[in-house]
Amino acid sequence: MKRIITAILSVILSLTISAQDRTPMDKIWEEIENIISVRQDSKMKINHGAGQLLYVHNGIVGKDFLCSTDCEGVTSSFENMTPEEIEAANERNRKVFDGIFGAIRHNLDSLMEISEESYHFESHSHGNDTITYSLCLKNGEDSIARIKANDGTMFYPDALETVFFNYTASPKQCGKHVRGFGTLAYNKRLPLPGGKSYYFDKEPYLETIKPLLKQKGIKSWNFKWAQSDDYDIDAHHDKEFDSATRVQLPKNAGQAEGTMYFIPQEQKELAEALFTSIDSTTLRYTEIHPEQMFRYCYYVKEHVMQYTESNNITELFEGHTGKGNVSTRVLFGITPKGYYVAIADVENNFCIPKEWHVLKSFVNGKKEYIKGNKK
Repeated sequence: MKRIITAILSVILSLTISAQDRTPMDKIWEEIENIISVRQDSKMKINHGAGQLLYVHNGIVGKDFLCSTDCEGVTSSFENMTPEEIEAANERNRKVFDGIFGAIRHNLDSLMEISEESYHFESHSHGNDTITYSLCLKNGEDSIARIKANDGTMFYPDALETVFFNYTASPKQCGKHVRGFGTLAYNKRLPLPGGKSYYFDKEPYLETIKPLLKQKGIKSWNFKWAQSDDYDIDAHHDKEFDSATRVQLPKNAGQAEGTMYFIPQEQKELAEALFTSIDSTTLRYTEIHPEQMFRYCYYVKEHVMQYTESNNITELFEGHTGKGNVSTRVLFGITPKGYYVAIADVENNFCIPKEWHVLKSFVNGKKEYIKGNKK
């Protein structure tokens, strides 16, 4: 039986506060998760240096129904499926999408009733849809600051707690099927005692992490990924890089030096236990030291473990360690060969090469492979 995913439900949601302090978005996401039966959320807690913690819960929900040879101008269909098979798949995914949208709209309508201020706009015409919700759940001042964008969308820049949803859709070229995407966002700001943030103190943190990595069955090697300013990241991006975080556009210089830890694929239980221990230890450290500047992502372990057949690496944690763009980062990775933890000190632009799992060095495109892995 052919498999098809036509409703694009890449819900890249971020955030949470704690198990005992749930956000208004948690209920919405639980309903979405029940509909699609897969956990796809990632969540973030951030101290960005303004004397406050920021909790962010952002997601993308969309649909993209496929065309068949019954559509004007279409000569081939997805995986050579018949028009009847495609329409049956489209109908199944339409029901999933309608369920997701129903959960979002029902809960946002309920939240509007308890918001300090809210904005809701819809337009539907010949397959072109625009839906916008903007809710100020809690404001920090007597008066509510607001910014109205050119498209009419309302933002509340100084609010302590906000919810935002924006969705647009339009017919595909065939005129029969629709493509649309929406962003669901939640933000909460909590001022820290004293109202100050401080640089991340990496040594006490690493002292809690490194003992976990000194277990039998874990191999390690040092690595360096770097590029000078005359090495054009954009020109080499598709060929050489898995990802590139640009902090000083249009400049290119940046480097990451650290240690890669590896557990073979057959030791999955060890890898899962290690990921869980590092995750919980890191979260606990941020709860003890919320005043230090960091970005922590929830559920990275679950996200990484979904991609067993790919070369996937995802950032769990970043601690901002000093003036300028310098940080200590922890990443979880997976390939068909096994499981990885990377700990690195990063300066300026952070670029991860495509062959990150087999490289000792990548400097301006010149590669040095770990023993036995030269291409």
